Amino acid sequence: MRNTIDGVETLGIIGLSKNTGKTTSLNKIIEIYQDLTLGLTSIGLDGESLDQVNFLPKPKIIVRPRMVIATAYECLKASLVEYEILVVTSMQTALGLVYIVRIKSEGTMVIAGPTTNHDLHELILLLKPFVDKILVDGAFNRMTFASIKSLDAIVLATGAAYSTDMSKTIHRTKHIVESFNLEKINEFHVNSNESLIIQTNKRHLSFSDKNIYRLESIDLELNEKIDYMYIKGAITEKVIDFFILKQFKDFSLICDDATKLLFKDQYFDYIEKLNIKIKVIDQTPLLFVTINPWSPIGHHYDEKLFLESIQKELSVLVYNVKKME
Repeated sequence: MRNTIDGVETLGIIGLSKNTGKTTSLNKIIEIYQDLTLGLTSIGLDGESLDQVNFLPKPKIIVRPRMVIATAYECLKASLVEYEILVVTSMQTALGLVYIVRIKSEGTMVIAGPTTNHDLHELILLLKPFVDKILVDGAFNRMTFASIKSLDAIVLATGAAYSTDMSKTIHRTKHIVESFNLEKINEFHVNSNESLIIQTNKRHLSFSDKNIYRLESIDLELNEKIDYMYIKGAITEKVIDFFILKQFKDFSLICDDATKLLFKDQYFDYIEKLNIKIKVIDQTPLLFVTINPWSPIGHHYDEKLFLESIQKELSVLVYNVKKME
C-alpha cells in the first residue's frame, strides 16, 4: 500500500457509502506514515455517531504528535488532544472557523474542514509548508468531492454496508473505479461562459447554460455527425435519457471530471450501447480500493470470497486493511 501512495502529495479518501471502512482506511494510512509529518483535513463533517453532549460525531480518527490538523474550532474544544495553534484561518463553518494546529499528544479527534472548492484549495496551500503529505477525508455519504482538482489521487473504501447483495456492491465499485480511470482529453479549453458545446463535422455551437433540451431546436442534418459534446457540471440521467430519445450516438462526451457523472449504474450500459465515449478534462487517479466485509446493521460477506471476487473485477489493487500487518 505504501509504495502506491509514496509519490502522492495530496490524497483523498472517500467511501462508497457510510460504514464501508473509510475511517479505518484513513487510520491505516496514518499508521504507515508515522515517519512523515502528515497534514489532515476533511471536506465538511461526517454526521455519524453523534455524541449526545456536544452533538459532534464521536471521534474516530487517530491523530499523533507532529501531525498538522485543519479542523473547526468546536472540534478542537471537544477534543482531549494537546495541540499548538499554527494558523487561524478566515474559513467559516457551522462549527466555527477552521484552525490549523500541530498535534502534541496521541488521541482521537473530529475533523470538520471547509465545504467549498475555493476554501479547500486555499487550505491545502496553507497546510503544505508544514507537512510532507496531506490526507483529505471525504466526509460524504456520496463519493463526491467538493474539488477533485485539489487532490493528486484518491482511495475508495467499499463494503457490505452499501448493499446486502455482494455482487451489487462489486458492480457499483467497478463503475466508480472505471469512472476515475476515464481517458483524459488533452488541450481542451472551455471559456468561462461556455456550459454546453457541441461540435459536428460542419459546425461548432456553444451555449452559456447547459440545458440539454436546447439541442431540440437545432436542425442537425442527417449527415451532420456529432464529433464531441461538452457539458459543464453534472451529467445526469436526464441528459442520457435525451441522448436515447434523440438517438445521439457515436461521439465523445466530455465532462470536467469523474465526480460529475451522477447517474445509476445501468446508464453506463446505455452509454456503451450508444457508443458514446466519456472523456474527462481533469483526471484524478484512483490508486486502490479497500474493503469492509462487515455491516453495522448485521449482515456481512465472506471476507475471503469478497476480496477474491472484487479483485477479479477491478483494474486496481484491493486491500482488506483489517487483515494487513
